[in-house]
Amino acid sequence: MKRRVGTVNALHQQSTSVQIKFARTDLLRIQVPHEDPLVVSLTMAECLVRRVLIDPGSSANVMPRITKQVEPIGMVELPVQAAEKTLTESFVVVEIHPSYNLLMRRRWIHKVQGVPSTLHQVMRCLSPDGSKVIDIHGDQVAAK
Repeated sequence: MKRRVGTVNALHQQSTSVQIKFARTDLLRIQVPHEDPLVVSLTMAECLVRRVLIDPGSSANVMPRITKQVEPIGMVELPVQAAEKTLTESFVVVEIHPSYNLLMRRRWIHKVQGVPSTLHQVMRCLSPDGSKVIDIHGDQVAAK
């Protein structure tokens, strides 16, 4: 099977596949040109968290101490809901004052079968059964 950059193929028992793709029409809903990072909202531990940076280059999920009011600084595991999936993720809690409330790492992006596009300001994910594509849209206002 050929693999293309920017797509995720999911094979089903019926030998069908769903592909994640981006098109020029995806650019119609955003302000272009831009150099904005991909910033989304996610539900974590049943709370909506805004200003979440999707960072495919990060090797750790990061949570500033100010976002979570649990002592001490260290590691915390919390359920994160996205693309109809709930995954328990570990976060490194740090004492900083960042622009973002959470930074989601490469491994989490892979676990939700996501393909982020900063250009299109969306992360496309496969549903748990792989039958459809679910979009998590970026928030350009929060990214600035």
